[in-house]
Amino acid sequence: MCVLNFLKKIYRYRSMIWAMSVREVQSRYIGTMGGMLWAVVNPLMMILVYWFVFSKGFKVQPPGGIPFIVVFLCGFIPWSMFAEALTTSAGSIRSNAHLITKTVFPTEILPVVNITASLITHSIMLTIFIIVMIFNKISFSFYNWQFIYYLSGLLIFSLGLGWFLSAINVFFKDVGQALGVVINIWFWLTPIVWLPEMIPHKYQYFLKLNPMFYIVDGYKSSFIYHSPIWHDPMEGIYFWGVALSVFIIGAVTFKKLKSEFAEVL
Repeated sequence: MCVLNFLKKIYRYRSMIWAMSVREVQSRYIGTMGGMLWAVVNPLMMILVYWFVFSKGFKVQPPGGIPFIVVFLCGFIPWSMFAEALTTSAGSIRSNAHLITKTVFPTEILPVVNITASLITHSIMLTIFIIVMIFNKISFSFYNWQFIYYLSGLLIFSLGLGWFLSAINVFFKDVGQALGVVINIWFWLTPIVWLPEMIPHKYQYFLKLNPMFYIVDGYKSSFIYHSPIWHDPMEGIYFWGVALSVFIIGAVTFKKLKSEFAEVL
């Protein structure tokens, strides 16, 4: 019932969530001359750096003659959303302490606001990716729409972690600091700038224990390799088992701790 109530609140306050998400994105660029243009420039510069280092420097060449930049973006786009969602969600309760301590406010929606804001930047990244695909003459297919399925899984997984981390971070400030380290390590354990084929086959099983492996591989299957969602059903079963477990644990943890937020803050 706890999870169901949370979902009902998300639906009930959907207009507020969207308005706060847009304001969240806009607030990042208030006072800058470039404004929202930085939402494009920042990821674009990061993409160019990785492309130069790994494509021109290390000369990483994906199989099938697919340009490295295309394979890299397929992994980087969902990862950047995941990292942004976790980082901002973890501090969402502390950064909005004025809403929690002075008013009756549905605190459950705060991590949702940050995840929705990450969706906005995600759409910008997808637009850049489509342009890159066109430039590199990568064919489009019906399979491209599969990314919505993988995005849905990413949202559920991220929201569960967001609820859990935001609640714990109220009581332990070290969570926010440790999260940065964890995300950096997690990035390199996910096949974004490297290819799974580089790892000996006997170790690939352990790589697939990483839930983000499924999401990154799913984006590549959707946009590059045009493989159906069910091409590896066991990976899907494992991912959804983890994602739904994290979602439920996050919701239950948030529900149990939320009554103490105002007192601690």
